[in-house]
Amino acid sequence: MRYDQPELSSRLAADYMFGLMPRRARGRFERVIAKNATLAAKVAGWGERLAPLDTVTEDIAPPPHVWRAIERRIGLNARPAGRRQTHLRFSWRIFAAGAIAATAAIALYIALNPTPVSTTVEALADKIGLPGWMEAARRAPTDISLSTMRLGISERERPRWIRAALLLTSDAQPITSAPSR
Repeated sequence: MRYDQPELSSRLAADYMFGLMPRRARGRFERVIAKNATLAAKVAGWGERLAPLDTVTEDIAPPPHVWRAIERRIGLNARPAGRRQTHLRFSWRIFAAGAIAATAAIALYIALNPTPVSTTVEALADKIGLPGWMEAARRAPTDISLSTMRLGISERERPRWIRAALLLTSDAQPITSAPSR
């Protein structure tokens, strides 16, 4: 291209300052400006002509959707952290869904295949030396309540929460004072 023609160089300088040049042409033109002083002077002249517009007009920020459209059009990856956050959120959802599915599968398996607990407990009771434990458990009432227990310690030495629970169920015997020695 012949940049020494006055009309062409002036038009290219104006297009450059208005931002009308395509990206590749702009890069080529900037390389020519660096080597051609006459062309650099024409660009500076256009900059001086347009400078009063900067003082007269106020800056107005474009709406966010305009910036998103610009970023999408030029392929700018402006939000890598947001994508990472979305990825982490997605992976936690997958983990939660897997945990729920595993829990449901275990519950379904237990509901459909109940193991005979009594035989397992009887075998364990025989191993640890409590052979009559299952018969005692079968005879136990279905309603479980607190009652006075023989813990091998005196009433005063029992923990307070046991004494309070026994007093609430009215199964506790009153605390008697220990004989003084």
